[in-house]
Amino acid sequence: MRRERIAQALLVVAGLINIAPSFGAISLDLARSAYGVDIAGADMEALFRHRAVLLGIVGTTLVVAAFRPRLRAAAITANAVSFGSFVLCGLVGGQLNAELTRVAWVDVAGLGVLAACAATKAERVVDDP
Repeated sequence: MRRERIAQALLVVAGLINIAPSFGAISLDLARSAYGVDIAGADMEALFRHRAVLLGIVGTTLVVAAFRPRLRAAAITANAVSFGSFVLCGLVGGQLNAELTRVAWVDVAGLGVLAACAATKAERVVDDP
């Protein structure tokens, strides 16, 4: 039971990491300050708002999966891809500004949280006869 609560807490934390940027869909000023980029013009505004909504959806899946174990594998996988793809894009794309570097490190932390959750699950499988 204790492991289940730890897994739930880890999933909620990782979900909130992805949900936080979703407020950029409401306020582009939040996105500008979080990412340190100029979001000028309707095209960029639409892109950033769409990105914010997608992050909210992906993060919400983890929060829901915290209480719906059948959804966990899919939610963890989707969120790991989300976190990992941004880190990978940052690595191959060249120098990032300070804000985007911080975002990449937050995503690395998110991957760590997901790994800890997966380890909790794996540990339980190993312990079960």
